[in-house]
Amino acid sequence: MNVLKTINAKTRKGKDEIALARVRNGMLMLSALAFLVIALYSFLRMQDVDGLLFLALGLCCASGGLLYKQLSRRSVTAMVYCAVLAALVMTSMVFGKYGLLTAVWAIFFPVIAVSICGFRNGMIVGCLLGIGFDVLFYTPVLGMVPAAYPEEIVSFYPVIYGLIFIIICQYSYLQHRRLLNQQRNEEKLEKAVQRERDHLMVMMTQTIQSISNAVDARDAYTRRHSARVAEYSVLLARTLGWDDQRLNQLYSIALLHDIGKIGISDTILNKHASLTPEEREIIQQHTVIGEEILKDLTLLPNASIGAVGHHECYDGTGYPYGLKGGQIPLEARIIGIADAFDAMNSSRVYRARIAPERIMQELLDGRGRQFDPDLLDRFLPIAEEILQADEI
Repeated sequence: MNVLKTINAKTRKGKDEIALARVRNGMLMLSALAFLVIALYSFLRMQDVDGLLFLALGLCCASGGLLYKQLSRRSVTAMVYCAVLAALVMTSMVFGKYGLLTAVWAIFFPVIAVSICGFRNGMIVGCLLGIGFDVLFYTPVLGMVPAAYPEEIVSFYPVIYGLIFIIICQYSYLQHRRLLNQQRNEEKLEKAVQRERDHLMVMMTQTIQSISNAVDARDAYTRRHSARVAEYSVLLARTLGWDDQRLNQLYSIALLHDIGKIGISDTILNKHASLTPEEREIIQQHTVIGEEILKDLTLLPNASIGAVGHHECYDGTGYPYGLKGGQIPLEARIIGIADAFDAMNSSRVYRARIAPERIMQELLDGRGRQFDPDLLDRFLPIAEEILQADEI
C-alpha cells in the first residue's frame, strides 16, 4: 500500500531531477541525430522503407527533445507521444533492415518514458512495450520476427529488456521516493518555520497592543484612540485592494502612531487650557520621538513611518519635516486621515466631541491641503457610516 502511495505521489522537480531530465533529453536529441543519419543512409541506398521508418523515429525523438518541457507537464500528451514512439520502435524492428539497431536503442526506452511521462505512467508505457516484445519474439504472430535477427536476439531480447526495465524501474522508484521524502521534509520545515513566524507575529501584535494601551491610558479622553485609528486605517486601505498581510502590517503601524507621546510630559498632554507656542512645539516632537523609538523594530518593517508621518500635510505645511504629496509615505497619509477623523469624533481634555456635520465639513476643507484628495474621497463614505452608527 505504501509503495502505491509513493508511486502515485507527485514531486516537485529538484536540482538533481532537473539535471537528470536534461541528460534524458540529451539522449533523445542524440537518438534523433543517429536515426536521421541512418535514414539519410537508407535513402541513399534506395531503401525507402528503412529510410521512412528511421526518418519517423528521428523526427519523433527530435520533437520529444524540443518539446520536452511541454510534454512533461501534460500527462495525457506525454503518454500519447511515448505510445507513438513505442509503436515506431516495434514497426522498425519488424519491417526495417536495420531493426537490430532499433532493438539496442529500445532497451533504454523506459528511461525516456519515465522522464517524459513521470514515474507511474512511464512504467506503464515501458511495461506495455515489454509485453509487445514478448508477443513479437515468443509467439508466432504472423511470422513477423525478421529472419535477419540472430538466434540469441530472438531467444533472449525480451528477457534482457525485462531485466533492464526492472533495474530502471527500481532506480526510478528509489529516486522518486528520495525526492518525495525530501519534499515532505521541506514541507514540514516550512510549516514549522511558518508556525514559529506566526507565533512571533502574535507575540509582536500583543506587545504592540499593550504599548498602544499604555500610551492611550495616559489620557482618559483618548482611551482606545490608537485602536480606532488602526481600525479606520485598515478600512481605508482595504478600498485600495491591499492584501491581508499588508493590512495587518498597517494595523500594527497605526497602533503605534502616537507612541512618541511617552516622551511628552503629562502636564502638557493633559493641559485643559490652550497650549502655548512653546508647549505646542514640544508636543509636536512626539512624531520624532516615535520615529526614534521604532526605527530599529525589525519584526515590523516601516514601523516608524506612521509615528513620524501622520502629522505631515499633503500641501507640505505639516510637521516634523514638511513633506509634501507623494513624499509622505502612503501608510502615513492613510493614518493621518484616520487620526484626524477620530480626534474630531472624540472628546478631548480641552474640548467636547465635534458635531458630525462639522466633522465632514472639516474633512472636505482639508482635501488637497491636509489630506491626500484621492484617499479622502475613499474615506468620506466610511466616515459617514461611522458617524451614523455613533448616532444610533
